[in-house]
Amino acid sequence: MSNHKKTIRNLAIFLFSVGVLLGMFLAGAATWTDLEATFYGFGKVANDPLTTLRCPVLMTATETGIIRATLSNPSELSAEAKVRVYFSGPGPIRIVETVTPLAAGETKQVHWTATSADVDFRNLILVKALAFPYGNVPVREGWCGILVLNLPYLTGNQVFIFLLMLSLAGLLIGIGLWVIGGNPLKGKTLTAIHAMIWLAAFVLADMAASFMGLWLFGVILFLLAILLIAVIIANVALAS
Repeated sequence: MSNHKKTIRNLAIFLFSVGVLLGMFLAGAATWTDLEATFYGFGKVANDPLTTLRCPVLMTATETGIIRATLSNPSELSAEAKVRVYFSGPGPIRIVETVTPLAAGETKQVHWTATSADVDFRNLILVKALAFPYGNVPVREGWCGILVLNLPYLTGNQVFIFLLMLSLAGLLIGIGLWVIGGNPLKGKTLTAIHAMIWLAAFVLADMAASFMGLWLFGVILFLLAILLIAVIIANVALAS
């Protein structure tokens, strides 16, 4: 193998690895904080999930985070949707209640704010929302969490988008460079590119599941990604 192809392959491995690690960090942060919120001690009273509850994945210590949920009234009568939101903190749990009027068939997005005063365990904000029953909608509850970063001059959304773009670029460019540096693709080189494509797919699916609050799928995909990493390391080593 020429030195030029070796350089391209090494660069491909580096960029792909960066993409994988950043993607798994974002997915892991979303899944971990949601799990922490579930076991924080807010308690469980409802059987139905509040699937529309969303927390930002990342937040910086100096900003205000926005927690959102979408409430719908499918009945033919107007209703008032009451939601009680619990926030973590170093002291007593902070509780906020809101009542949102909903006309028949109306859907509204409601939001609540979190600050560094809600941080517990050094860098976590954990949230539970309990939506009381209204009309024919049963009582529901959901949990989510935020990883708080001590980064000045930036917002959590800026950091999130930057890391997400780096992850996607690393995955795509890394695979592309491996194809260029591995021509003709055969044997262990071909096996390695297949493993890389599968790993990229698992990382992307893991991020999507985690960002949507599907933490169980996120955990499963995260573990599958780790198994594939071992396969890729073995094949890349043999192909080099």
